Amino acid sequence: MTTLDTPRGPAAPDRGARAARDGSRVERWYGWADAAAFIGLLNLLVIVFSLAGGIVLGWAPALAAATSCSRTRLRGDDQRLVRAFATRWRAQFKHANLLAAPSAAALTCFGVSLLALAGRPGTGWLEIALIAAAAVCLAHLVLAVTMDAHYELRRGRCIRLAWAFLVRFPGAPLLLIATTALVAAITAFVPGLLPVVSIGGWVYLCTALCLSFYAANDRNLPADA
Repeated sequence: MTTLDTPRGPAAPDRGARAARDGSRVERWYGWADAAAFIGLLNLLVIVFSLAGGIVLGWAPALAAATSCSRTRLRGDDQRLVRAFATRWRAQFKHANLLAAPSAAALTCFGVSLLALAGRPGTGWLEIALIAAAAVCLAHLVLAVTMDAHYELRRGRCIRLAWAFLVRFPGAPLLLIATTALVAAITAFVPGLLPVVSIGGWVYLCTALCLSFYAANDRNLPADA
């Protein structure tokens, strides 16, 4: 008599494929959890080390250290995050503050001007212009910090090349500004995210964008350059 039972032979590949799918799903969940843990710890380190420098002198080296650590992770290199962050914060304390000084000064002037114009009638267009200028300065700051972490450049040259890159590739600052606006909007909607993931997520996303910009630019350079 011929039976119609499912043969045993073909069932093994199905079980193997199912196991492979389950394994890949677990790996994806682990990858997401690891990335979330990295961003959360990075967020905490930026806050702690900014406070350690009195905020005024602490935020720039904290931003530089966070960018450098994010670059290391994006490149797939191993690091002990807390130790690496602390080492880079100390090593880049003076350099990072001087690197960020021009953009910080401009952002401060724009912020003071916006506060002075707040509530005054007929100044809407001027406020929009100041916000746009502040956004461009912030994009330049991000480009300069990531460029400093990615290339071996002197401080002055890094600042000039960041402006040149911003002018030559206007899509890059627009993406950085859009990312910043998105993170700011989400944080405004859920303020509790600020001390948990907002800063670390913003630094990580901006670093990933800038590295992709630089990689594309490097591929388009002539071979002799």
